[in-house]
Amino acid sequence: MSTEIPLDELEEWYLKSLQTRFKRQHKLLTKLFSNAEREMAEARTSLRTWTQRTLANEEEPLDPKNQSIMERFIDNVVEALESVKIPTVHVDITYENSMNFIDGIKKVYGIYNNQGKKSIPRFGKAYKIEIKEIDMHLRKMGNISAKVNKYMLKNYQDGKNAEGLLKKIPLLNNNIERLGTTKSKIEALDQEKIQMSDKLKEMEESLFDLSKDTDLQNLERIETLEQSKSTQLSDSLKFKKAFKKLLKGLEKGTIRAREIRTDQIKAYIKSPVTNIINDGPKIPQLRQILIKTRLMLEDEHDPLKLKSDLRERIIENINQIVSENSLEENIKEIIQIRDEKAECKKILEKKGLEQKRNELKEKIATLTVDFEHFENDLNRRKREFKELLEKVGNDRNELQKMVCEETFEDIKLKVMIPN
Repeated sequence: MSTEIPLDELEEWYLKSLQTRFKRQHKLLTKLFSNAEREMAEARTSLRTWTQRTLANEEEPLDPKNQSIMERFIDNVVEALESVKIPTVHVDITYENSMNFIDGIKKVYGIYNNQGKKSIPRFGKAYKIEIKEIDMHLRKMGNISAKVNKYMLKNYQDGKNAEGLLKKIPLLNNNIERLGTTKSKIEALDQEKIQMSDKLKEMEESLFDLSKDTDLQNLERIETLEQSKSTQLSDSLKFKKAFKKLLKGLEKGTIRAREIRTDQIKAYIKSPVTNIINDGPKIPQLRQILIKTRLMLEDEHDPLKLKSDLRERIIENINQIVSENSLEENIKEIIQIRDEKAECKKILEKKGLEQKRNELKEKIATLTVDFEHFENDLNRRKREFKELLEKVGNDRNELQKMVCEETFEDIKLKVMIPN
């Protein structure tokens, strides 16, 4: 039967299992580390008593500068010794802690040798015995460090591998915490989405209620008709390509046309329907530009450089507009529709419905865009949650399998996603 272990208890349980499994190795390492701790304590004591030594009658004390150099050297070496962490307690003996001990001893040697080259000659003659003593302690610690290193490489590789999976526990914990945070965020966003959706429906219902007004219905009918006639007018304009070529030539100076300004051409390219309506049914301004454009197109050199079939279609379109007044009826209809629209708006303005309708439409449009962005963000978070949940499940299964293999026990790892 499987033993169920909560994730937050796994590390403690697993370390106890490893202590039992590697009891013999830990026992030998404990002895080495105990010896190292003893040597280190004696080395610190020896260093700290240097300045308290009583000089013989024939010995001269160090001058203040050399005394200061020696004290600084001693402080640095003692500090390096005290920074070495010795895992003498059974539960602290791991591959990582053992390698940290080795690195710590290397650091002590580095400080002692590098600083000693400059400092020891300043006081070495007066402290030969003390230097020999500290050299002895450091040498013994170096020997112990070498033995630990050799033993770890030769006899503790299984322990290293077994302890390695401990690093997977905080990674799994972090992902579980992320799951909990993401889950709470999604729940809050789901509520916010409902509120936004309700608000949008409420505004749409208000707009629908407004639309029941006969005058407002008439405005919408007029606006639809205006849009249809404007589209019809726009579709009947086939000269846009010629105007673009004309504008390019005018700006570069390769084409010269009197009484045609670039701002006029730009206006007809950008908003043709608006400018044509403003020009009026007889379109005097547009007519003048079209006639000059037709002359260019009919020139054998054709400064606009259009393809022959396109040129013919544009010339035909210009003839229809200039000679047959093909746009006039359409323009009159749009002007009439806009007059009706203006009258209808006056009526609605008195009622206050036009402003309400426009405000509602604007709010609905803005909220619709915000809602789409919000929904996309929420869906992305939900995908990320699903992917992270799958990863946590896979990582949990992998960790459980590895623990079973290392401890030779059948366990079931219990993982709880926080709310």
